[in-house]
Amino acid sequence: MIKNLTLLVFLLAAGILSVVCNGTPTETNGNSPNVRQTPASSTPKTGTPTETTGSLPSDPKSSIAYQFDLIKAGDAEKLKTCLTPRLRDGVTKEIVDKAKTDSAKYTIDDLYASAEMGEADGRKTAKIKMKNGRTLTTLVETDGKWLADTLWFK
Repeated sequence: MIKNLTLLVFLLAAGILSVVCNGTPTETNGNSPNVRQTPASSTPKTGTPTETTGSLPSDPKSSIAYQFDLIKAGDAEKLKTCLTPRLRDGVTKEIVDKAKTDSAKYTIDDLYASAEMGEADGRKTAKIKMKNGRTLTTLVETDGKWLADTLWFK
């Protein structure tokens, strides 16, 4: 009995030391003692991905939001990097300027209601559905980034 109690105290002390030495947060969300909350200071900022990460987003919804922000800004050159290579030459300043005018009619919630995840040619895909049920575009994961495979803003 004393052996078990000693072992329990030792393990508890080791666990506390591990947390203290590693600086691991121990806050919980109140629902489960095993779910750790991320401290607010380490939570990613909201806004356009260029403001927060400096690179293309790595999830489908953020990718569409990023592309939409580039359209609203009229940035054809950065928008090209959001498309699969076969489409990049089709992006012109004129197309983006027209899309910029049209973008005032939409919100990101209109453009991105859901994504149907799949796979094609060994790559992950995300078929993006609009709020009205129509398909906006299909994104293809390329090097960890989600690139549009259609000129959805044309």
